[in-house]
Amino acid sequence: TMANPLLFALFLVVILIIDTVSGLSRPLPRRNVLIQSTAAVAAALSTAIAPLPSNAAYLDPSTAKVTQRLFLDVKMPNGDEGHLVIGVFGDIMPRVVENFVKLCESDQYADTSFYRVLSGMTVQGGAIGDRSGKTGTSFNGPPFEPDNFNIRHSQQGLVSMVRGLGGGVDSRFFINTAEDSGWADDRYAAFGIVEEGMDFVHSRIERAAVKPPQNSPKERIVITK
Repeated sequence: TMANPLLFALFLVVILIIDTVSGLSRPLPRRNVLIQSTAAVAAALSTAIAPLPSNAAYLDPSTAKVTQRLFLDVKMPNGDEGHLVIGVFGDIMPRVVENFVKLCESDQYADTSFYRVLSGMTVQGGAIGDRSGKTGTSFNGPPFEPDNFNIRHSQQGLVSMVRGLGGGVDSRFFINTAEDSGWADDRYAAFGIVEEGMDFVHSRIERAAVKPPQNSPKERIVITK
């Protein structure tokens, strides 16, 4: 046994957290790991050590201030058209928002497409210069590091940046179509929200016929401007 109860408690905390993480089939977002490990620790060490705080660094998207609104027009293969109004959080994500605003205002998204549709999860688009969606182009050209990952993916309609293999962001973005997309926390930078047009996303884009393995639409869903 250990002479110091606090050291013993800390030892148990480390073992519990390692056991929680190593048993996962894939990495869980920070808040889920903290919730699970905190519950286990609290049960074993009810008074020996204080529980870890959960969700401490996340921002609720419903409280984020919209600093500007951008507009994207989308055309389905059958000719149906939709209009998306996207409010962006410039105070929280200044670099990412500036990039997105400049790309929208210079019409660089025109003739790009929604290149991947994961119904009930996300729709991904905006791959400037690459119809496959493997790469994109930021307003200044190369990818860059996002400001932070602080906004929680806990609301449908949130707009986040796709990350490249090097971890940077460019022009590609995705729209969360589920209320809780916690899998994206700490991995992708949310920077805005679809204020108008989610009905079109759900009823048209999400229902598009796709082809495996990338779930790319069989026919192009085009951002016209």
